[in-house]
Amino acid sequence: MERFEVGQTALVVNVPAAEPVVGRWRGLYDSSARYGLGAHVTVLYPFLTLGRIDAGVRDELARLFAARGAFDLTFRATGRFPGVLYLAPEPAGPLRELTGAVAARWPEAPPYGGRYPDAIPHLTVADGAEADVMARIEADLVARLPFTAQAGGVTLVAFDGTTWRAEQFFPLGDGDYGVPGSLAAVLADVAAERVAQDAMWGVQELPDGTGPERTAAAAQARAELEAAARQGGHTWRHVLHEEVMEAFAEDDPDLLRAELVQVAAVAVKWAQALERRGGAVAPHEVRRARFRTIVDVHVLFVREGRVLLGRRANTGYADGLWHLPSGHLEEGESALEAAVREAREEVGVVIDPADLTFVHAMHRAPDRMGLFFRAGRWAGEPYNAEPGKCAALDWHPLDALPDGLVPYPEAALLAILRGEPFAQFDF
Repeated sequence: MERFEVGQTALVVNVPAAEPVVGRWRGLYDSSARYGLGAHVTVLYPFLTLGRIDAGVRDELARLFAARGAFDLTFRATGRFPGVLYLAPEPAGPLRELTGAVAARWPEAPPYGGRYPDAIPHLTVADGAEADVMARIEADLVARLPFTAQAGGVTLVAFDGTTWRAEQFFPLGDGDYGVPGSLAAVLADVAAERVAQDAMWGVQELPDGTGPERTAAAAQARAELEAAARQGGHTWRHVLHEEVMEAFAEDDPDLLRAELVQVAAVAVKWAQALERRGGAVAPHEVRRARFRTIVDVHVLFVREGRVLLGRRANTGYADGLWHLPSGHLEEGESALEAAVREAREEVGVVIDPADLTFVHAMHRAPDRMGLFFRAGRWAGEPYNAEPGKCAALDWHPLDALPDGLVPYPEAALLAILRGEPFAQFDF
């Protein structure tokens, strides 16, 4: 796995359209994903250290990229480097030109430190996985290709010791990218935020919660806007509130979608106005919130030196790989309650919390904490209680764990066998 250094930078073309295809695999097998970098094609890595990138360097980068127009990329096929599985962008020529232009201007920062004579453009999906895992990932990717994305700009990213963070976006071409209050620049921020939301929460399917019972509230919001406009005192709040309430009153899917587009358009227009007046804060400069970790619990069922594992299926995470019975801690739930619930839901047994023994904690980069409990006793014979999410359930020797085990529970099991109560993973 690539080990990044504090202050390292890179220039990348972000490809958010690739996330539905590669996101789950990158999260497991690409170190840059585990350190916060979304799906991307590298223009140049490593670039100058962050301390050397002053306003002059940024201005030169802006001019260099503005001299080249945006272009479309199509991903039709996979490719391999030794130990690396990637998607091949077409055409590769414009990407090579970007790399060549930056490397020619800053020859002290050759692509990949000069390790490779030819820097082939690629979107890395997996790095260092076993051959059978690579084959399984590749088969899944091929079934989801092709897709097309636009390369509208290049992003300067920097590693802060914990994660890769966007420092500046440089548009390609002379459109309205980069102009204060430009539509394209704000939309780029919106797209980045959507990718971050999906990375944090996954693809969410929620009920709409809208309907005609809110028609009166929509009419009231419209009246308030009209009254304020007549008095010359209407604000962005009035406009956005009216659009939101009209959306809330709609239950026809097509009309609701049209209203939500209008809501989004007004919100973007408001953001543009903030940027034009100089009050906007770049996303990477927003004060960092208090760190919050995601907690998951894992249950070890051990019988005659064998541990119970399930082969995941149809979940969007590590499908086809073995895993311990596990799940996320839910709001208002203790870790023991979560372990009892997951055992009941996944393998159909009942555990008294008093029969659970804490055996290990694993902090996984960047924001996960796993708690591992061993069940001393349980009521009922374990069985596959979630066949829609589990393809098989089997007992495996602890001293001969199976191939295709999710990497972090494998590391945790090995640590538990060594008597280690705590470990870090992917830091």
